[in-house]
Amino acid sequence: MKVERARDYVVENLPYALNPRSIAVVGASRYPTKVGYKVIEELCRWGYKGELYPVNPRSKLVQGLPAYPTVKDIPYDVDLVFVAVPAHIVKSVLEDCVAKKVKIVVIATSAFKEIGRGELQNQLTQYCRDNQLPLIGPNLVGMGSPYLNFNCGFIPYLPIKGPVAMISQSGANLLAALGTSQKDHFGMSFFVGLGNKADVDFCEFVAYAGRDPNTKCLAIYIEGLDSPEAFVDACQHVDKPIVTIKVGGSKIGEKAAFAHTASENAGTTDEFYDEIFERAGAIRATTWQQFLDISLALGMQPTPRGDHIVMITNGGGSGLLSCDHFERCGLPLHELSEISPGLAGRIRAYMPMFGSPLNPVDISGTASPIQYKGAFTQAMRDPNVDGILGSICPTAVTDVPAVTDVVIQIHETYKHLGKPFIMECQGGEECQEAIMKLRDHGIPAYPTAEQAVNAMVALYKYGQIKRRKA
Repeated sequence: MKVERARDYVVENLPYALNPRSIAVVGASRYPTKVGYKVIEELCRWGYKGELYPVNPRSKLVQGLPAYPTVKDIPYDVDLVFVAVPAHIVKSVLEDCVAKKVKIVVIATSAFKEIGRGELQNQLTQYCRDNQLPLIGPNLVGMGSPYLNFNCGFIPYLPIKGPVAMISQSGANLLAALGTSQKDHFGMSFFVGLGNKADVDFCEFVAYAGRDPNTKCLAIYIEGLDSPEAFVDACQHVDKPIVTIKVGGSKIGEKAAFAHTASENAGTTDEFYDEIFERAGAIRATTWQQFLDISLALGMQPTPRGDHIVMITNGGGSGLLSCDHFERCGLPLHELSEISPGLAGRIRAYMPMFGSPLNPVDISGTASPIQYKGAFTQAMRDPNVDGILGSICPTAVTDVPAVTDVVIQIHETYKHLGKPFIMECQGGEECQEAIMKLRDHGIPAYPTAEQAVNAMVALYKYGQIKRRKA
């Protein structure tokens, strides 16, 4: 259901969705294959320190914890109620939550509007709104935060700590991102699945993320916007980069989005959403990989002051892929002579005579860590350089770990200058290890030229957005 704007009572209660003092799990089960079992298991396994109250009218003990017949029967205060019971029982659960003065309710249950039961979903939503009980869901996978050791849902693992808050309608894609976080060190501050988002809307989690100290970038996966004006307003009031990906725009995707999360896209176009995101000051990604790549960069690095980007590589092919993609993205590289008259000469001291001091700067396949260090240092120190893209291609003489350490040292030494520093490491296992180490030290690093360029272009675009807002 639509909202006119982010509601104060919802935003004020959202901290209880990620840091509740107590949780009641309605539908708590003794059987390991059930959602109500997994919710309790994962909360305990990942270190939830609050009070946990299973609700099951047919058992007095669930997973070693005292169980209660209903929420009202719990003799203690309850902040969050997680609901995993059939749809026809949900109304009575909500009535108990209102009577208990619960702070927030999360409904994992499916079989609402997405299968044509929109009237039932709307009735439940209106009941919650009449009683100012924020409802997240229904039809969702859960939420969590690695900073709070909080994993609430049927979710197998937490992401690693990092700067990106992920707000997603899709549980499957959210789970994919959590796996990517662990595998590829894509750090998150918190994550939430919204499912059908019958009540609590994107705009309210945008407002919450804007206040969250661990969040440096918002990554939002959208299947449908019920309240576009509220979304725009919320984004405009957040001084953090926002990345969106909107799906369900194809002819068959429109039907699939409704069947998945009851998202309505009839009568909308890509141009409509382009305009919404432009007004919101959000950067729109078109592929899942780009969505992840640019969110990571925007969460880790500052924006460039201008378009004087310098690329330093030991591989001419990587440089060519990069400069062509920069141009396709509307941010063509400038030659060093155009950026700073003396820069090419200073960098020449750190390359063989057959290297190329143009831009990309090719310090050749024989480049040593010392040569990388010298070239990066000259680019960092030059006040006319706005950002640096480095590239490692693992020739037989390239010491990838040593170059990685040089990059980290340069970043630590010069990050006070506020210049974005992005790396590309194209190769095998040694490059994958380098990417992980660089990300762990706050440097966005990627396995392909196009991914690294997309990240730098996104930083440049966000810099333009900030200047328009100022």
